[in-house]
Amino acid sequence: MSITGLGFILAAYLWGGIPTSFLVARYRFGIDIRNYGSGNVGASNALSQMGSVTGILIGTFDCVGKGILPVLAARLLDQSLAVQVGVGLAAVAGHNWSPFLKFTGGRGVATAIGLLLVFWLWPDWLILGIVLGGLGRLIFKDTGFWTFVSLIALPVMAYLFQRPTEIMVMSILIAVLLFAKRLTANWEPPDRRQGRYLVYLYRVLWDRDVARKDQWTQRLPDVPDKF
Repeated sequence: MSITGLGFILAAYLWGGIPTSFLVARYRFGIDIRNYGSGNVGASNALSQMGSVTGILIGTFDCVGKGILPVLAARLLDQSLAVQVGVGLAAVAGHNWSPFLKFTGGRGVATAIGLLLVFWLWPDWLILGIVLGGLGRLIFKDTGFWTFVSLIALPVMAYLFQRPTEIMVMSILIAVLLFAKRLTANWEPPDRRQGRYLVYLYRVLWDRDVARKDQWTQRLPDVPDKF
C-alpha cells in the first residue's frame, strides 16, 4: 500500500472521529451525552436523549458524511479497492474510538451502513434493513439483539453473494469492530454486582450492561446528595 493510501486511511480515521453527537449535545443542549442513556456518542443515543429530529440528522451525517463521503473521495482519486475498504473501516474505527474524546465514541452502526451503500451492497443492505429496522425497531422495539444477528449474518451474506475478497474482509472486520465496541463499551468496567461474565454476555448480545433496555437507555448522571 502506498503512502498516499495510508494518508487517506489516517485522514478517514480522524474524520470519522468527529464526535457529532457529543458536539450537538454539548453546544445545543448543554449536556455531556456520555453521561446519559447508553453513554454512546452516536445516533441511537442521540435519538433517545435529544429527540427524533436531532437523532435522525446525526444518524444521516454519521452514515453519509462518515461512511460514504471518505470512500467516494478515495474512489474519485483512483485509489484501489483495498484502500477504499481501509478508508471505510478507518472511519468506523474513528467513530467508535474518537481520538478527540479519549477514544470513546459511538457504536458504528450508521457508519457501517454507509459502507454497505457506498460499495453497492444493496441486497445486504436491504436484508439488514429488514432485520434492524423491521424486526428490531418496529416490532421488538430493541435493535441491540438484532444488530448482533446482523453482524453475524454480514460475512455470511458476503460469502453467499460471492463478493470480492476485499469486500469479504471488510464484512468480517465490520463485525469485529462493532463487536469490539460492544465489549469495551466506553471503557466502563463491568458492574461487579452483576458478575463480570454476565455483563460481557449482555454487551455482546444486547449492547448494554443490564437485561432491561429501559433501565439502560434512561440512565441519568449521578447527582451528589446535598445533605
